[in-house]
Amino acid sequence: MWSHLSALLPVLLLLFPRAAWCALPDADVKKVLDRLSSRFPAYDKARLGSGVRAAARLWEAQDGPAQVFEDFCAENLVPDAERDALLDRFESKLEALRGHFTAMGLELRREMDEDRGELKPIDRSFAAFAPDAHLTDDLFRSRLGFAALLNFPPRTLEEAAAQGARWSRRQWAEARLAKAFEFRVPAGVIQEASARRSTAEAYVNSYNIYMDHVVGADGKPLFPAGLKLQSHWGLRDHIRALYADPRGLDKQKLILLIMERIIRQEIPAPMVNGNQYFWDPVRNITLGVEPSAPREPDVRYQTLLSLLFAARLEDPYYPGYQTLMDRSFRLEREIPEAEVEALLKSLLEAPAGKRVAALVKKRLGRDLLPFDIWYEGFKPPKGMPLEKLDALVRRRYPTASAFQRDIPNILMKLGFSPETSAFLAAHIVVDPARGSGHAAGPDMRSDVAHLRTRVGKDGMDYQGFNVAMHELGHNVEQTFSLHRVGHYLLHGVPNSAFTEGFAFVFQARDLEVLGLSQPDAQAAALKDLNDFWAAREIAGVALVDMRVWHWMYEHQGADAAQLREAMVGIARDVWNEYYAPAFGVKDSPILAIYAHMFYYSLYIPNYPLGHLIAFQVEDYFKTHSLGTEMERMCRIGSVTPKEWMRQAVGGPISPEPMLKAAEKALAVLR
Repeated sequence: MWSHLSALLPVLLLLFPRAAWCALPDADVKKVLDRLSSRFPAYDKARLGSGVRAAARLWEAQDGPAQVFEDFCAENLVPDAERDALLDRFESKLEALRGHFTAMGLELRREMDEDRGELKPIDRSFAAFAPDAHLTDDLFRSRLGFAALLNFPPRTLEEAAAQGARWSRRQWAEARLAKAFEFRVPAGVIQEASARRSTAEAYVNSYNIYMDHVVGADGKPLFPAGLKLQSHWGLRDHIRALYADPRGLDKQKLILLIMERIIRQEIPAPMVNGNQYFWDPVRNITLGVEPSAPREPDVRYQTLLSLLFAARLEDPYYPGYQTLMDRSFRLEREIPEAEVEALLKSLLEAPAGKRVAALVKKRLGRDLLPFDIWYEGFKPPKGMPLEKLDALVRRRYPTASAFQRDIPNILMKLGFSPETSAFLAAHIVVDPARGSGHAAGPDMRSDVAHLRTRVGKDGMDYQGFNVAMHELGHNVEQTFSLHRVGHYLLHGVPNSAFTEGFAFVFQARDLEVLGLSQPDAQAAALKDLNDFWAAREIAGVALVDMRVWHWMYEHQGADAAQLREAMVGIARDVWNEYYAPAFGVKDSPILAIYAHMFYYSLYIPNYPLGHLIAFQVEDYFKTHSLGTEMERMCRIGSVTPKEWMRQAVGGPISPEPMLKAAEKALAVLR
């Protein structure tokens, strides 16, 4: 009986959300303000009004009648002389709470995130469990959340934009404390949303293609024995690697076809993470079974609908931000969606796009194909065989621990002092990843950052090293912006795009760390074109991600098949508008292959933003030391993006430096 009732809980939460706007009546709020103004005549009236109203907005019937709220405010409003001490107390206690909950979550997800053998059903259950699901509820029921809002009222994004440059570090910390308590989401909603996202991530992480079971028309395997590629990362990166293979074009075309089968959900079900049969993707038949195995059901798109369901569960509890798009851009990134879209379109519409595409066509000696969005030939040393790179990396890093031991040396090569390199290395642990790789940062100074990348039985290959360098950039930022930021409430960076920016800076230096890249004018020009081409590629994917979410909100009754057709159509439309004119190929759905869209809702816009930020930061590093200036930038902490960029590089996020560099690079390579 209970299992049936708990299965109904998500639907009940969606149909009957707990009232999210349970504010006390204005008359009760005025009574509180009159009492407090009389008791604290010197208190700033505007701040007092903002604090009382912020707390009253989240006060619910279960918290007590109006008189209880009035008495609570009278007892918990502190005079100005005590505000600093109160802020310090919140900082130390929240570090303990958040830090230990993050550590618990890391342990619960360990088998999901790290390559520790076969993933068991119980591992998925532990990974889906959110130990902090009740934290928000508990903090409000204990009235700590109300105390924070009362004494440190929320500031709007507009206020931060207008006044932030004049705020002290402590004022920024106060604003971030208020933001942490601005919304009150029930534990049941948090738990259900977490479970759905964890299930989606498990689906993505287990979506592998056994390439040694992909055959041609003659029924013979076309790829090396043991080659298993995750979608989309592994498939994409193998396409990249095949540019160095003189006979790689046919394999690239076949992988493109596999991607299209996945996007359209035409792939035979047994070929998803299975090697029971051999598969001919051209005819789309499985060999050894009659009739051919049926296609995978629309699991891919049902997974995306499940993420929409999770978002809709949360919507009612964010007044003013009642769609995932609002929360993703205005609340989390603190950059309006229209501004992000304008930045993306600036990249995609720049004339340099067609000119670089023409150069790629010339260098390849053939017409462009859709997978050439991942053209790797601008990355020096051009043409180095992947096998040699793999062998070099495997000798250097036969295990994850070998990479970890080498972190101080890697950091010193990047310009960090021996002391700083040792400090950073002591706070980073390297683990073999189950998925493509990621970085998991700590939330308390007594914990460490985790770097995950794929390490095969023969050691780390070049792809794993390239990912490791990216994640190392995240870990260095995470460590600096936790330990060196001053105020715990300011730890981190403004949003994920900024940590992606540092990750791209590190990733771009992977060959330099291996001793294979000697910077010169031509190498610099190649790098600038590589950065532009990569940013242009992911900008289109971000547009698809954004438009798909708008479509889902506008068509909330759609089923998985309808979503599949809509997403393919959106990807095709974005391709035709921004890529077909340069590529000479129409109607490709390739931009819909990205796995991120199916487990990490609306994260992809962080990547093109990260490329732009990274380029501006990199441009700054041309005349300043990475080893010293990165620490200075990370110490700025989680202020708004506009303020961070002002302090870090002296200007806003802009595509102009990248576009100018691309034009200059084209002239150098002409």
